[in-house]
Amino acid sequence: MEKLSDKIIRKIKDEKICPKPRWQFLLKDYFVWLVFLISLIVGAVAFCTALHVFFTNDWYLYQYLHTTFIGHVLISIPYVWFGVLIVFILIAYYNFKYTKSGYRHETYFVVALSVVGSLLLGTFLHTLGTGERIEEMVAASVPFYERITCCSDRKDVWDQPEYGLLGGKITNVFSEEDFELMDFNGFNWKVRESEETIEYEPLEIRAGEEVKIIGKKEQDFVFWAREIRPWKKKGEIRKTRIRAEE
Repeated sequence: MEKLSDKIIRKIKDEKICPKPRWQFLLKDYFVWLVFLISLIVGAVAFCTALHVFFTNDWYLYQYLHTTFIGHVLISIPYVWFGVLIVFILIAYYNFKYTKSGYRHETYFVVALSVVGSLLLGTFLHTLGTGERIEEMVAASVPFYERITCCSDRKDVWDQPEYGLLGGKITNVFSEEDFELMDFNGFNWKVRESEETIEYEPLEIRAGEEVKIIGKKEQDFVFWAREIRPWKKKGEIRKTRIRAEE
């Protein structure tokens, strides 16, 4: 009866089996680690963008959108970015398990490593303003992005003058009480201010500035402003009406 060792040796000779060189194993291991790191980075980018969307959201808008605060919170959660985060955390987990030493660790340890790594790196990127730049880039290149996110920079949300919401670019300043604004559909509006109008800094009422306004439509293409905010939300501070120097 043929010994097992003899069978193995004969099979190696018959099939001309050769051992793989060490560099192939190293290359595979390096590739797995590379995919793991890329997954962590992409997950971190998704998380920092989600943080940006969350912190720049106009939470007060629920009063004008015919919904409750809870309902507004639910539609404002950046599901897209959290979805990307979860997918790449799972990819990172899968790749780490297949590293040279990954199989030795428990599943919860690998998952925790992937999650914590993405969250910490994402928080750091958020402090650098990476989330804002990523969202601007995606919004400019993905046509339907604004329709699946809510609500700070959605132009359709700020194009509802009948509900007291108007956004656009200032085209002309007539006086301290009046200026002209072109909305996102290309229509020109005369915007009126009063002593009750509240402006939020950093805000300059001058031609070329994009703003979002809460107020009341008085007649066709005439809008009274109760609050005026800069289009991009960056640490708004409530203040009285102060004009920028012309």
